[in-house]
Amino acid sequence: MAQANVSEGASLGGGQLSTMHAIGQSLAIGPMLGVGVLLAGVANPSGGAGANAALAVLVASLGVLGLGYAISLFARRYRGAGAIYEYLTHGAHPNVGVLAAGIYFAGQIWIGGGAVYAAFGVLAHAFLESRLSLDVPWWLCALFAAVLVQILNYYGVRVAIRAMLGFAAISFIPMMILAIAVISQGGADGNTFAPFNPSTSSIGTTAQGVLIAVTLFIGFEAAASISEECRDPHRAVPRAILGVVALSGAFFVLMTYVFTIGFGVEAVAEGAWIGDGSYLNTIATQYVGSGLAVILEIVVLLDATAVLLALCVTLGHGFFSLARDGLAPKHFTRVSRHDTPWVANLVVLASVVAMIVIVPLLGYATKLELPDNGYVALYVGATVGSFLIQVVYFALAVVALRLVAQMDVGLGGKLLRWAAVLVGAAIPILSFRGALYPFPEDVGTSINYQSLFWALGTAAVAALWFLGMRLLAPQRVAMAARHATSEPGEASVGIGGAVTLAEGDRV
Repeated sequence: MAQANVSEGASLGGGQLSTMHAIGQSLAIGPMLGVGVLLAGVANPSGGAGANAALAVLVASLGVLGLGYAISLFARRYRGAGAIYEYLTHGAHPNVGVLAAGIYFAGQIWIGGGAVYAAFGVLAHAFLESRLSLDVPWWLCALFAAVLVQILNYYGVRVAIRAMLGFAAISFIPMMILAIAVISQGGADGNTFAPFNPSTSSIGTTAQGVLIAVTLFIGFEAAASISEECRDPHRAVPRAILGVVALSGAFFVLMTYVFTIGFGVEAVAEGAWIGDGSYLNTIATQYVGSGLAVILEIVVLLDATAVLLALCVTLGHGFFSLARDGLAPKHFTRVSRHDTPWVANLVVLASVVAMIVIVPLLGYATKLELPDNGYVALYVGATVGSFLIQVVYFALAVVALRLVAQMDVGLGGKLLRWAAVLVGAAIPILSFRGALYPFPEDVGTSINYQSLFWALGTAAVAALWFLGMRLLAPQRVAMAARHATSEPGEASVGIGGAVTLAEGDRV
């Protein structure tokens, strides 16, 4: 019979990180990167929300806040490097947790080992070419970033997170200067409520932008991956998740409004925003000056670097946790003298190399009418990852409904909490609906449907891995995530891995 665990003593150390570190890790959502790269996609009149982009982002923000609350229910009970994997293992059943881990970390590889590096490569290539007249290929910029991230993460989570917090602080000021300038000048046609009025386009059009808008928040749960190293994880992680989602959501809504009125509502509806490949530069130069445009380009690159660091932590800790439970190669449990899972982190570097080699072979740039292979890796990788991760988000919300039912907070308190979780559960459903309906005339040229096919294939591989573990190492699956500890008196693991709360416990 297979051993239950091949690396029982593996540890990442504990008690060194604070709430601020957790906040830094949750900044994996990359607010500046989202504004500089992904936000225009929400405003795409074809497949996005058009002039109602701000409304789509607002809806997505509220939904992700509901998801954040659902995840916080688990974070208040369990601490572990595997985070989402451990939450579903204890909250539902080991089979559910292990299968979800395969889907979730595969989705994170598409985003954190592909799409975000492609985004960095595209941005760095454009910056070096336009500002320094250097023609450095996007893939070389992405590879450079991947090596830098490995080095910084090798020397410790605290080093990486300090860099993230520093980048975020530096980035916020110039973005606020731009927002104040555009709003105070009234944009192209004056300040207006039209971007939030569904009749500006339609409810259906607004719904189409929700998938892309939710993608802005992918990674918000990243703080959970460092809970094993936090001094007070059951407080720090929930606060970081909910705080970052709320503040980032407000920031995204504000900046979406700023760009919408900056170009003009009617112009955005006709594709002016999505059609401008350097929209950040355009608006900054028009309303402030070319100097701010340069600063903002650097800001987005810094934020992209912070995102790369955070997602590497999430993936490295995730594979470390799986390996510690005997569900992945035991070499992933090796840690550096700085208590970092440096071997597991190499999964990210391998993914970037695979992206650089494989993407040009697909011929998607012409097929999907994208500028080059960097944009292929960016948009396809982000969409595939979003499809996969949102399936897991939905599962978390469903299980969280049961956690609420077990609380001793009275019927009124339960109804409020159920409402919050249901709003979170609705977001993945709305996202899939918006991305896949109506059915396109030519599936072969649809980014969403091509990404769906890749997502289904990836999920199938994850399912095969799960079935293999069930057949070859059933005891390891049955005892999965046992390293995730709970606060005394808050929760215990019942038969089949279900979470049970002691009498009188409340959240």
